Amino acid sequence: MKLKVSIDLFSGRPNPFVVLDDAASKSLLKRINFGRLKKQTEKTMPFPSMLGYRGIIIEQVGKRISGSVFRRAQFTPDYAYIDNKVADSDTLPGLESFAFDRIKTFKDERGFKPFDVGLKKKINDFWDRSPRWRDKHLRIYPDLLIDFYYKIRFKSCYCAPVADLAAWNTDPYIQSQNNCYNYGTNYRTDTYAQPGYASAFEYNDLSACSVPSGNISARMGAVADGLIAVKNNNTCPTVGHLVALVVEPDSDYHWYRKGRNGKWSHKMGGSPATLLDDSGDPISDPRTADRSGYTDFCTFMQVIHGHFKIDGPY
Repeated sequence: MKLKVSIDLFSGRPNPFVVLDDAASKSLLKRINFGRLKKQTEKTMPFPSMLGYRGIIIEQVGKRISGSVFRRAQFTPDYAYIDNKVADSDTLPGLESFAFDRIKTFKDERGFKPFDVGLKKKINDFWDRSPRWRDKHLRIYPDLLIDFYYKIRFKSCYCAPVADLAAWNTDPYIQSQNNCYNYGTNYRTDTYAQPGYASAFEYNDLSACSVPSGNISARMGAVADGLIAVKNNNTCPTVGHLVALVVEPDSDYHWYRKGRNGKWSHKMGGSPATLLDDSGDPISDPRTADRSGYTDFCTFMQVIHGHFKIDGPY
């Protein structure tokens, strides 16, 4: 049995990972205190859906040999989520140290190097932000959901996707195999879709929204897939729905999606879709939302169902 250990870091591109050999996998499993797992409650249900570092993921890869071992586990600074159960974060003590001791062996499929100093800064930011995010989530989310699902008669985006956060968040497989690009376009592929992958024009430069001649940006890849760049005015199109693309320079990209009530939502990588920005506030405009390190606002884009195709490497 082999385990894949990933640093849950990116929203769009695949996370850096390492596949442990049998001996290292067994050693890691022995350190997990499975006896402390308990049923999830309303208080422990959501792990922080934030941009940047969100914890460490451990999952079985290849042929699943042991049915008694979890298929996928998410370890955050607050909790460990294993097979729809939850435990305190110390279920697996020293996990971050375990991962960082092997940081040079992690594979990063596109050759970018956001590790070392940058990664440690993201971790520190997350430890600082996640308690406030969780507190706001628990206080305002129930009322926010009511507003999100309510069909506003005036100034609403009638062609936007139906509010369906549960469709992306309930099943752990669907949640983990679909990223911000899938959610933004409202198109489930279960392949972690990448801009330009389906059209053989995949991005190769995340240095900025606009890249040097000869390179391909995330925006260019999305246009090749069939998305349409529109003026930056946060206005719902008469056909299809509105999305927004932002970039963390030299690191990653991220998508937001405008709903029928005019509010925005988004999904960070394999994390749950959420209505909140990185400060735990509702999103009325992605240009002014707290986007953490995703400082470059690229463009609004129009998504017309049936007029685009997306796919990914998984």
